[in-house]
Parts: sequence; C-alpha cells; structure tokens
Amino acid sequence: MKISERASSFSYAIRDVLAVAAEVEAQGHTVIKLNIGDPIKYGFKTPELLTDPLIFAGKENYNFYADSQGLFEFREAVADYENRKHNVGVTADRVLATAGVSEGIQMTFMSFTNPGDRVLLSGIHYPSYSGNATIFDLDTKYYKTEIEDNFYPDPDHIRSLMNDRTKLVFVNSPNNPTGSVYPEKVLKEIIDIVGEYDACIVSDETYDLLVLDEGLKHIATAKLAKDVPVVTYNGFSKVFLAPGWRLGYTYIHDPENKIKDPWEGLNKLSRLRLCACTPLQKAGAEALKRDQKSYLPETVQMLKERRDLIYKRLAEMEGITVYKPEAAFYIFPMINMDLFKWKNDKEFVFDYLKTKHVLTVFGSGFGPFGENGFRMVYLPTLEEIAEAMDRLSDLLDKNRI
Repeated sequence: MKISERASSFSYAIRDVLAVAAEVEAQGHTVIKLNIGDPIKYGFKTPELLTDPLIFAGKENYNFYADSQGLFEFREAVADYENRKHNVGVTADRVLATAGVSEGIQMTFMSFTNPGDRVLLSGIHYPSYSGNATIFDLDTKYYKTEIEDNFYPDPDHIRSLMNDRTKLVFVNSPNNPTGSVYPEKVLKEIIDIVGEYDACIVSDETYDLLVLDEGLKHIATAKLAKDVPVVTYNGFSKVFLAPGWRLGYTYIHDPENKIKDPWEGLNKLSRLRLCACTPLQKAGAEALKRDQKSYLPETVQMLKERRDLIYKRLAEMEGITVYKPEAAFYIFPMINMDLFKWKNDKEFVFDYLKTKHVLTVFGSGFGPFGENGFRMVYLPTLEEIAEAMDRLSDLLDKNRI
C-alpha cells in the first residue's frame, strides 16, 4: 500500500531536520539545538497561574466531554482577555476552543476553502499554513516579505496576487520565523485590499505579548478591520509557556456576518473531533483572569538579553545580513551564497549541524522568500548562544570562496 498523495506532497522543515540531528547525536556528539520554539526545552517554566488551576481542575473532576465549541467559561474568559488586551469586541459565542493553534489552522482551511480556491501566504511563513494549503489542493500564492523591508508584507504585491477566487489572506504578527511586528499602516493597507475582494483575513497572533522593545506594541488585526472579516488565532503555547498543553482558541470579527456560514462550518468540524481537553480549558479560563505580571516581564527581559546577544554576533559576521527581531524568540539571518562554497541554505544548515553540531532550520522550509536564509531560536542560555555563534563564525571562515 502506498502513502496518499495528500500526505506525501508536503514537508515540515522544523521537525524534518531532527532525523539528521539524531544521527549526529548517535555518533556521540552533543548538539546545540536552535531549531524549535519550545521554551520548556530550554529551562523556562510554565507559570503557576496556569499550573495551579490545572490541579484544581483535576481535583474537581473536570474530566468530562466539554461542549464542542468549548467550555462556556473558557470562551467567556477568552473574550474578556482579548478585549482587555486589544479592544476587539469579541463575544463568547464567536470563540472556539482548539487543540492548539494548529487545529484552528487546519479547520479554517477545511471550512473556508474548496480545491482550487486561492489563498495568500507570507513569502516567509510558519510551515503549517502551506502544509495545509497543499493538503487541501489550494491555489497558494506567496507575497513578498524581504529583509530589506524588515520582513514586513508588501501590500502592492498582495494586491497583484488577489483575484475573485481568493478566500483567505494570512498575516502573522508578531511573526514566526522572522520576529517582525507589522506596523499599523501595513495592516490597514492589507485590510483595505482584502475588503475590496470580499475575502477574509486570517491573523495568527500567537506571540502578541512577547514584544521585546519599549514603545513597540502588537496591534490586533480585528481592532482595525471594521467591516472586513478576520479569523484570529491565539493560545497558551508561547506567551503562557505551555506548548505541550495544546490549548488554543480561534475567534472571529465579523460585524456584517460575511463569514457566518464558514464559522458554522468550523463549529461543525469541532463536533467531529468531540472537544478540546476539558481540564486544560478550565485551567486556561482561570489563568486568563489572572495578572501576568508574576512572570511575563521577567520572561520578556530574558528573551531580550538573548536576542541582543545573538543579533550582535550575527551582525558582525561578513556575508550575513540580519534583521533585529522585534518579538517572539526567532531570528532569520540571510546568507550571501556568492561568498561561500554551499549551494543553498539546506546544504549550509546540514553542514553546520554535521561539522559544528549546531541545529538550525533551513530558510527555504519557510517559503520561497526564505531561500538562502535560516531560522534560529534564541531560547538557550547566553553561554550556549555564544558558543553556537563562535562555531558559526569559524564555519563561515572555513567556507569562504
């Protein structure tokens, strides 16, 4: 029996590199892993404002099937939380509990699109978007996001890619993998373009509170959208430092009920998978009501120190162009391949792994505009980051043409 075309037609670079890393480790080498955005793997702790309510949920026997859309108290807490943060005017009936943001992404594609419909993705993007677009046989186009423009979307290019079959335009700010935070002006331009074509914006805001620089703030797309429909994702993996919980949520901004039917489709799909984890929803609801000052400022400060170190070191390396990320915990340097022996970013990443024992992810795995780049996470200790940079500097020097 052969693998289905659906499953064989896509790849997921972030985890695909792990097989080669396992081979290197089997040879007795310790690998510095800068490949995956899991804070827990690097010593960060899930805050007690989340773990304590989980103990309570277990004791109180929150082990039953929840409503498929989500516990009402969870959806109500999400709505209150998003309104406090971003003033988006969402209500509990327009919130859906999901098994991480990933489930929300997949169900959105399933409910909003048919084979052949067009979707627009950032030219450098989280691979789950393009993976799902491939699975569902969509006409996928990639809009420009280049380092010269701080990896911000190019609204003119977005306009040139729109047509009457366009259903969804994805934006992701703060961005994975580049760490850029999109300016209000850019978001407004995108909203206007999408509105002209009666399409829908999908806004992944998973890293919204991990902005690292004072004076800079994430702006929720739904806050700006007026009559243009927006599907927004968020969850507990990153800001709440609980990636293994797989608890997320999707909410919609749709004042004119333009996406009423696809939203019902999302809820219909949620019934097919029964429900998101009930005790985690209870714990999440309680956590959303609590003050995040107990851990979040310290977390952001730790990330900022790591960001500053890795950026400084990369900026000093000849042949590397790097943008200083504004949020999250990723950095996306670009390599001038004309100066080195490697043919492409994938060959570079595996050479860095096999000879210097540092694991990163090749940029082309994040989309066509990621070619000749690579993604690194700056979650490890300052000492590990410094060592990884020393090894990178040596690798570059030994491979110059």
